[in-house]
Amino acid sequence: MTYKTLPFNFTDMRIISDSIDFLHQCKADGFTTQALNQIEYLPEQSLIFSFCNEAARRTFEIAKLTPAKQSIFCAVHVFEASVESARYGLDLILKSDFLCALQKQRSVLEKLDKHRHFNLHGGCSEASVMISEHTTPYAMIEEDITKNFIHSVAEFFEVHYAHMNASVPCPFQVNGYLSVSGILTVLRKAPLIKDHAMKIALEQLTQAVALHTARLTVKNNIITSFVVNHIDHTELLKCAAGPRGLALTEFAVGVNESIAPVIDYRINSQMNEGISGVHVAIGDGSSGYHIDFLSPGVDFSPTEAEGT
Repeated sequence: MTYKTLPFNFTDMRIISDSIDFLHQCKADGFTTQALNQIEYLPEQSLIFSFCNEAARRTFEIAKLTPAKQSIFCAVHVFEASVESARYGLDLILKSDFLCALQKQRSVLEKLDKHRHFNLHGGCSEASVMISEHTTPYAMIEEDITKNFIHSVAEFFEVHYAHMNASVPCPFQVNGYLSVSGILTVLRKAPLIKDHAMKIALEQLTQAVALHTARLTVKNNIITSFVVNHIDHTELLKCAAGPRGLALTEFAVGVNESIAPVIDYRINSQMNEGISGVHVAIGDGSSGYHIDFLSPGVDFSPTEAEGT
């Protein structure tokens, strides 16, 4: 099978992971696999799935020693370190049109070069976002993958602004309400004291949003309500996000249209956040959870005054 939607020869890519169970399943599906702890250099082309922090650290140590590489990194462990989640992510990678996504990122960048005020509308959403002057979004275009690289899979499918340092001004300001089809919860560092009740509460919230959808209201970058099936969950979000509370820490435009028919919002997978539309987030993922609110199908367009 050939994958014309990828900017590299996917049939030659190797799947690398620290999970033997995941590798066994991939091998049974016909993929060439290698265990992370058995390699000293990355293959020329690889898909890497990490199931723990140590595996992620080792991946990038090996990458530094590898002169020729085209690698996509999937941090399964900070979302949901399960074989089922990794296989779901792999399936969505196979169904994604990488080249189209990179071209759409370029289109979004062109809008951001010309405009600062945008409307977010469609899909029962009505909001606005203002981008500060002299701020640069995180994005990827085709030129970024012409040479050796290792990139997070998320970088292929979104243009985003982050505000992880609370001591500096936020590069964006969001106001309005968004219809949310799914959420993602990310924890990059294990807490000193594991809070199983919080983890379970967030898992239950993920399932509830996937079942009912939700309405997120934001005023001056602060979440004022998050209603799912007539219940407001802002207190849970505030506690989960840690010191940053309900203040937004990310605004992003997703560009992956290909996964829309097959996306499953019940699964806490990094691939979901690239869904075409927009998403906002709270928390930094280290001092508390980073929580993404996914609003697919929302149009990101300049305000009428700027668009004329």
